[in-house]
Amino acid sequence: MKLIANHKICHFGPRDAHNGVVTTATTSQAEPGPVSLDRRRVRRAGLAAMAVSTALMWLASSLFDGIIFPPAALADLVIRAVPGDVSTFFIDALKHWSLRLLIFGVLTGSLILGAELLWRRSRDGRLRTVETGIAIAVLGGVSSLGSASGTGNPLVTLVVLALSAAIYAGVAGSVYATSAAPVDAERRNVLRLGFGGALTIALAGGALGWFARAFSGPDRNVELVAPTDSERLPPGDDAFPDLAGLPAEVTGAEDHYVVDINLIKPSVDADGWNLRVLGEVDEELTITFDELQERFEIVEEYSVMTCISNEVGGNLIGTSLWGGVRLGEVLEAAGVGHEVVDLVLRGADGYSDSIPLDIAMDEHVLIAVSQNGEPLTQAHGFPCRLRVPAIYGMKNVKWLESIELVSNDYKGYWMERGWSDTAVVKTESRIDVLGDDGSANVGEDTWIAGVAWAGERGISKVEVSTDGGRAWDEAMLKDPINERMWRFWAYRWTPDGEGEVAIVCRATDGDGAVQTMRETEPHPSGASGYPSRSITVTQA
Repeated sequence: MKLIANHKICHFGPRDAHNGVVTTATTSQAEPGPVSLDRRRVRRAGLAAMAVSTALMWLASSLFDGIIFPPAALADLVIRAVPGDVSTFFIDALKHWSLRLLIFGVLTGSLILGAELLWRRSRDGRLRTVETGIAIAVLGGVSSLGSASGTGNPLVTLVVLALSAAIYAGVAGSVYATSAAPVDAERRNVLRLGFGGALTIALAGGALGWFARAFSGPDRNVELVAPTDSERLPPGDDAFPDLAGLPAEVTGAEDHYVVDINLIKPSVDADGWNLRVLGEVDEELTITFDELQERFEIVEEYSVMTCISNEVGGNLIGTSLWGGVRLGEVLEAAGVGHEVVDLVLRGADGYSDSIPLDIAMDEHVLIAVSQNGEPLTQAHGFPCRLRVPAIYGMKNVKWLESIELVSNDYKGYWMERGWSDTAVVKTESRIDVLGDDGSANVGEDTWIAGVAWAGERGISKVEVSTDGGRAWDEAMLKDPINERMWRFWAYRWTPDGEGEVAIVCRATDGDGAVQTMRETEPHPSGASGYPSRSITVTQA
């Protein structure tokens, strides 16, 4: 007879449907040990839950103006908080892709956070979906406080965040339970269908809502007061050639460049909007949209606008008929203090910049309410923006809400990041027309043409070189609308030899200053250098 020792006798039991661990049975009572969770399944559940809750938050924020989308608020906060040298490096290196990559990075980081936080919170062996959902909702609420567009409706945002926490907890628990349970094809298909359907509905609804808000924008059905003084285009210049490839002399709002720091542009209705003039003034003013037009004279003037980030020969430039009131008249109504140095301009998106008082008093600086005879578009700052011909677009603040007169030199958003505080537009030119689609024939006349601009100084001359800048010939100029517009130029050229030819141009402004040949990047005060393009010359 075999003797059986008095030890525990173990056997393998069924796999637990909720935690995926192997249980054991013993012949004597034993203390239960800690449950072991599968790290991959936990993170997978957290990732799925975060994807659904984030998509639903996007849907809610897209459909309702009072709700802030936390990842967008976080991205706005990053944009405003990142050190100037860092932001400038990425802008110089990646151009407009820097903002797109930031958005992608924030969304990716949010998904990783949802996965990792669930694992970290559940490392004691218990799947803590509710606690993690609440923690993520709190983080989302904190991020919303950093939104450039404000905090939205706090009560509604709180309700949506609470709902997102519940959704996170429910999805995470379901996904983990499904992945840990014995294979049940029907059950998994149902859960996958539900998960996929919820995600698809949220993403589709969010996309539709975002596009609806982005493209419909605010109610622009406002009444514009007819201008008492409006510039008109001069009669056609018969001597200047009509060349395909030149831009329209007046840029439509839909074709005018748009650059700003916002992921989603503010939607500001004229009703309820007002402009505050405060600070070092005799009388603080609060002016509604209608009062602005009724109290001050409306004028319309053509002027060019260009971005400080524009490359040499680039297309971040446009020229329009801007309508509004003279900023100087508004300041006179408020009464300017004796110690005023700068005007601090703040927009509805949280952006701020400044211009010196002497520039602000120039008669051509407008508080604009229209572009080409129509109310400003949302992208161009409806209902109101600044229009300063002498300086780069970054100081032409959009969605303008307040003007504060201060006795110090105020450094705005981009100034804090190392960009120029004066930001005076440089004398620049561009080649738009180059022979017949970039080619020409020996002995046959062809056209080289383009535009030139210099802020408010006007253009007095444009020269063209057909040998890479060694010799120069003067181009013909089209009659200008005014000195604040860009000016068209054209040069008739007859090639005398075959090969690749480097065409270069340079402009001279109304003050006699010649465009510099010194090549610089846009940062910190605008790009410079001669624009150059190559043309192939062949035998006819």
